[in-house]
Amino acid sequence: MRLSAATALITFATTLAVPAMAEDWTVASPDGDLTITARHEAGEGVSYRVDYAGGDESRQAIGWSPLGFTLEATKGYERVETIADFSEGLSFVSVDESGGTDAYTMHTGKRLENEAGWNGLSLTFRDDETELLLRLDLRAYDEGVAFRYVLPEDDIFFHEVTREATGFNLGEDGTHWGAPYDFYTTYHPSYETFYTAQPTGTSTPESAGTAWGFPSLFEVNDLYVLIHESDVDGSYQGSHLATDAPGGVYTIAPPMAQEAEGFGKNTPSWTLPWEMPWRFAIVSDELADIAESNLVFHLAEPSKVEEDGFVEPGTATWSWLSDHGSPTDMAKLQKSIDLAADMGAEYTLVDANWNTMGNSAMEDLVAYADEKGVGLWFWYNSGGRHNIVSEQPRNIMSDPVKRRAEFAKLQRLGVRGVKVDFWQSDKQDMMAYYHALLADAAEFGIMTNFHGSTIPRGWERTWPHMMTKEAVRGAEFYSFEGQADYTAKAPAQNATHPFLRNVIGSMDYTPVHFSQFADNTRLTTNAHEAALAVVFESGVLHLSDSADAYAAIPQDWRDFLGSVPAAWDETKLLAGEIAEYAVVARRKGDVWYVGAINGTGEAMEIDLDLSDIAESGDALFTLSDDGEDGFGTEEGTLDSVTPTVALEPYGGLVMVLGE
Repeated sequence: MRLSAATALITFATTLAVPAMAEDWTVASPDGDLTITARHEAGEGVSYRVDYAGGDESRQAIGWSPLGFTLEATKGYERVETIADFSEGLSFVSVDESGGTDAYTMHTGKRLENEAGWNGLSLTFRDDETELLLRLDLRAYDEGVAFRYVLPEDDIFFHEVTREATGFNLGEDGTHWGAPYDFYTTYHPSYETFYTAQPTGTSTPESAGTAWGFPSLFEVNDLYVLIHESDVDGSYQGSHLATDAPGGVYTIAPPMAQEAEGFGKNTPSWTLPWEMPWRFAIVSDELADIAESNLVFHLAEPSKVEEDGFVEPGTATWSWLSDHGSPTDMAKLQKSIDLAADMGAEYTLVDANWNTMGNSAMEDLVAYADEKGVGLWFWYNSGGRHNIVSEQPRNIMSDPVKRRAEFAKLQRLGVRGVKVDFWQSDKQDMMAYYHALLADAAEFGIMTNFHGSTIPRGWERTWPHMMTKEAVRGAEFYSFEGQADYTAKAPAQNATHPFLRNVIGSMDYTPVHFSQFADNTRLTTNAHEAALAVVFESGVLHLSDSADAYAAIPQDWRDFLGSVPAAWDETKLLAGEIAEYAVVARRKGDVWYVGAINGTGEAMEIDLDLSDIAESGDALFTLSDDGEDGFGTEEGTLDSVTPTVALEPYGGLVMVLGE
């Protein structure tokens, strides 16, 4: 283990700046660039800080920040008493060192083969009032740092976390890129707000939401710090950041009580022992390290699926966005299946209300798709008592008996996956619902896609058949009335997602829409839309335009969209600035796919360095805006590994190297 101090991993603070009887423990990343330090003052609580030593000088990434929570004993839904406040009144008990290297394989994401080295400390404290033990686990990776709380003792009674003191001190001199956590409505929270930039410490705008959602990205001291959580299971809620951040200290906040139509508690409770989620920070002075990180998966529970041969990433056609009524029209759905077969796409998604066509609708569609060699996904409502959305079929996925019977039917028919929509809550019982559904789906060999959902929290590693999630303000908003705000902001949001939303997991944005909607004029160019198939990562890539629209584009463009991979061996950010532009390179086998998008209304030229992914003379295929009707195609060879690429306003470019 690399030690973070000159002679020992565990150090005692003795300077005059530190109060008497304070103790510090520091653990460093394997490369020594990152450290996380915990501090305890006798009879008080624990705090931590994160420092980055890469480059010419050490810099603070996260200042001294509070840790701890208040615990109450519960009996059913009734609170009995406050039994411990782990934010104060603690006595140090012991420290243990740990470390290792985890190697694992993903089925989706930015990188399939992963190897993550880490160093760790486990600090055990005792609550002075109750003598209940708390263990604080710290980890340092080369990519970032993480911590979690563990209550290690056995106890059959449920214990409830009524308040978290956990904070992240980013100060008031930086920039925060974040999206507000939604208000509660029939369709929210669903992580579909816009990402914006504001000074650190800024409260959530009253008109935008109730708090700050995860993930949040900060630029402080010439460092980038992305905050998120991982390994949230049915024993905890999904958390976010509180509305206010006084002094730049962002604290953990729970879901809203009114979520899920008021059903379920918005504070977590569990029996002991209790391992709580990992909270983590990806830290670097380079944006590429943020965009390429898989830290959210390093911290997640390993796969629970023993037989995962049914997990097959791919491309899907989808009729709903161009025609909301198409899922109730057999002829239109068959046309979408024909499109998948013609383009070489693996799947077709059959969206809401398909069951209203009659009892044999699923069987008829499966039979038709089988003849075409296309796999089918079917839409379901997640409700249930927790939403009042009427789209069908509903009251199946929320009932364990009906759900398992439905999955058995899907397996028998050869249906490949389900899209389950309208979750609208991060409460603990909803987290348990996700995991229960995923466990059942795995047993019956069914892949999943969640919409109107929570954000990814590392579950793609735990449940490799969870192919993608929405949790983004995606292309469907082009089809809704009164979305001029969306169309104006979409290009910049597209150039933001590689640094925020898509960092933490697959994102079903449903991109590559060439058509225009009557009410909302798309600003992005055709090549921008095509490039999103590479810039955005999703285990199932849903092509959102109509069969007629794709039939009208050049064959080379159709061939590209039908063959672009949905899972990647390697990912690199070649260039980018948040909300301005992004150039993402992804490798499948020996072929590199490069997608470039301009999120601004000004033409730009970007200097690229392709020396890590290509050589001069390599085969080169490009899609650009420089062509008839904005569909430019060129085949040849790469002239230089340091090209300068030109992008039109809101434009894009696709390069395929080595094919």
